[in-house]
Amino acid sequence: MSEPEASTEEVETSVEADEEMMPSEEILEMADRIISRLNPPHRAAISKMIHAKAKTVGGIFAGYGVFWWLTVLQVEEAEFNSIFFGPEFMTITIMAPALIFMGSLLSDFSRELGQLFPGLVSGVMFVLAVLYVFEPAIFGLTGDIAMSKALWMSGRLAILCGTVLVAAKLLIDAWLLGWVKALMESYPDLDFTDQEHEEPLIDEAIIETEA
Repeated sequence: MSEPEASTEEVETSVEADEEMMPSEEILEMADRIISRLNPPHRAAISKMIHAKAKTVGGIFAGYGVFWWLTVLQVEEAEFNSIFFGPEFMTITIMAPALIFMGSLLSDFSRELGQLFPGLVSGVMFVLAVLYVFEPAIFGLTGDIAMSKALWMSGRLAILCGTVLVAAKLLIDAWLLGWVKALMESYPDLDFTDQEHEEPLIDEAIIETEA
């Protein structure tokens, strides 16, 4: 075998090895979509964003638990049963936020992976949760229960579901950023962030060192 042929085979083997070491195109596209949407200014900021979002989610869930304990568990409620599968009000205060949380997970899963079915299921969950939230207020308008009690029920459900919605979005974003961070650590040559934001930080560090 001649030297040119041997060198060509070595180059082809090296290229194939590099391709095998890189993640698939679908994974790269998904990571790029996540970074484009969450827009970390530079690579080092990903860890800080994960920490900030996780800490915020922890605080939100702590506040959620205290609010539910004070306004639902410690309060004697008038008898109320939903026309949608018949749960009582206390059960609804658990079901409706759970539907919002699961719907958020499925919605983001559908968006990031481009899957149809999870998006359809999440839509059904969101609609059912909204019905549970506004059902007491509608009953108040029709005179089935006192208007003040109806608004108090719907108000608490709206606060609980809204809180879970915000927490779920932050938690999902933190998890996605964690996945991208793990991917970038597994493949050090990958960098989806905008390097233009990182250069001023490096220049500032050099100036401070010289000073």
